Amino acid sequence: MQLGADIPRVAMAVIVGESWTNAIQPIYALPVLAIAGLHIRDIMGYCVIALLTLAPIYLIALIFF
Repeated sequence: MQLGADIPRVAMAVIVGESWTNAIQPIYALPVLAIAGLHIRDIMGYCVIALLTLAPIYLIALIFF
């Protein structure tokens, strides 16, 4: 507040940052991978594609909202 930052925008930036790291390496998928008998390297390429697809959406959300 002392910096004069817009509080809702800062909160949105924190949420987007957290989503960004979850898109890179989804820790929440580890139990599903264990059940399916897969390794994280089996889905990592798909995670990168999702990350690059969601990047413009995240950036637009930060800029305009």
